[in-house]
Amino acid sequence: MGIYNGKRPSLKFDFGFDWNKVKYPILGISAVIFVIAVTFLLILPALEPKAISLELAPNPLDLKDERTSFLIVSINNVTGATAENVVISVETEASDAISIFPATRKIPTLGKGEKRTLNPFAISPNPASPVYSGTYFLTISTEINGQVFSEQIAFELKAV
Repeated sequence: MGIYNGKRPSLKFDFGFDWNKVKYPILGISAVIFVIAVTFLLILPALEPKAISLELAPNPLDLKDERTSFLIVSINNVTGATAENVVISVETEASDAISIFPATRKIPTLGKGEKRTLNPFAISPNPASPVYSGTYFLTISTEINGQVFSEQIAFELKAV
């Protein structure tokens, strides 16, 4: 007679673990972790400082009351290093209808994390062309340490 008698040994281990008892607490903790992760992924980028901040006043520009609107641009160096010769330009696709003065400004030195508010850009209808009521988009762009930043703002014009 041999050592093997034809029966296979049973390899069943019992650790006293019952999935039904821990299923709901584990799922609850997983859901809380998921909600926290999504919240951080959505909120943290919104809290980071923006490179360009804009304010346009008055907007809308009613030509029977005023002829010029003023665009205040704030530039924030978010690149992590001091920037030199930062050029800020303001453009519109309707350059024949809208006049921007000055169209560009230059900041000689902008320190790391420094924010600079520029004197207002004057936005007005071009006196050499007919003026129509409508919404015009102004594009403000700059390059800081090789990174290009751009923002748009809607400019409403109410013609007489």
